[in-house]
Amino acid sequence: MPTSSSIHSFPSSLISKPLKPLKPSFLTTFFPKTLTLTCTTSQPSKRPTSKNSRKSSYGTSRRSSLKKTFTQEQVVFTAPISDDPVVAIIGGGMAGLVCALNLEKRGVRSTVFDTGIHGLGGRMGTRIIDPQPLIFDHAAQFFTVSDSQFAELVDGWLEKGLVQEWQGIIGKLDVGGQFVSLPSSPPRYVGVNGMRPLADSLLSETSLVNVVRPCWISKLDPFNGMWYLSENGKPQGQFDAIVIAHNGKCANRLLASSGLPLIARQMKRLELSSIWALLAAFEDPLPIPDGAASSPFEGAFVKGVDSISWMANNTKKLLHSQNSGPHCWTFLSTAAYGKRNKVPQENIPNATAEKVKAGMLGGVEAALGLPKESLQKPFYTRVQLWEELVYVVIGYLVQV
Repeated sequence: MPTSSSIHSFPSSLISKPLKPLKPSFLTTFFPKTLTLTCTTSQPSKRPTSKNSRKSSYGTSRRSSLKKTFTQEQVVFTAPISDDPVVAIIGGGMAGLVCALNLEKRGVRSTVFDTGIHGLGGRMGTRIIDPQPLIFDHAAQFFTVSDSQFAELVDGWLEKGLVQEWQGIIGKLDVGGQFVSLPSSPPRYVGVNGMRPLADSLLSETSLVNVVRPCWISKLDPFNGMWYLSENGKPQGQFDAIVIAHNGKCANRLLASSGLPLIARQMKRLELSSIWALLAAFEDPLPIPDGAASSPFEGAFVKGVDSISWMANNTKKLLHSQNSGPHCWTFLSTAAYGKRNKVPQENIPNATAEKVKAGMLGGVEAALGLPKESLQKPFYTRVQLWEELVYVVIGYLVQV
């Protein structure tokens, strides 16, 4: 992750290194989680029409999308950018939302396109199950701050009561139940009511940001100095510049026919992995290993267990409940476990879901040093596969 800030949805050992910048054909500048690329292109483009669309001869895999992208010609826009530009931001996760906020500060209008049905946030996901209620942050678990500009944003969120410091004990848990607390500095922050409400509230006071969701942008067409966006053939507007703040798989798909092969080559350097999230609610507290801590830990980076890399008690983190149930835990898998059990994210077979649940609960037993099959049975479980989760979130601002 970039050192300016970090949002943790997996152990630090799984965080990919930032991409190395290309040679001087691009101007690259880092803002928290956003890579800005300014480029000039060299081939004319055609007006986007349904007749111009062709079926890919390479299939739909990431490798195929990249292969197709590398063979396309660069487009060229010769007209200067508008004095009052409008920017399309594809992806309403933290990277896209912060981008929209900073554009507004500069008086630039933007439209955020997001696929979320329940709300914005992307990997800032929170699931609430009524009537208990059960609450789970099921992707990003907390974030830290080390960049001065991001610190200003977080200070504002603290004043508005949107975030709070996570005061619970967090540490490393080795297989067999060996727990070591980690320092509480730098502070770890979480959304007061979960990560998704924080994301939903970020744009509540903006006047230059439009949000379109749920919307799955499927195509980018360059024409006459503008970018035309569409969703399965339905026009979604024209824009002076585009920010792709989406996961690597979707970014590759969008770049496959956009006329930007040089940017696509940057995407090839991303290391992508998938992570399983298991949400589990228990009637009683999970047993903490003897001597692990003076108080039960609330979060732990798990080491030495094949199926588990992180575990956190969301009830304590978000509701500050110490003894009364239920106890809601989020468990995240390792990248290796995610790779071995990868299936289509949108259609997880029941057999795979049961296999993953059993494997991860077994990993929890091993991490806590419990006898096999001695862990209490959760009364609620749900698994979710986050595809392409282990990567650096990058937004491409393409100016022409």
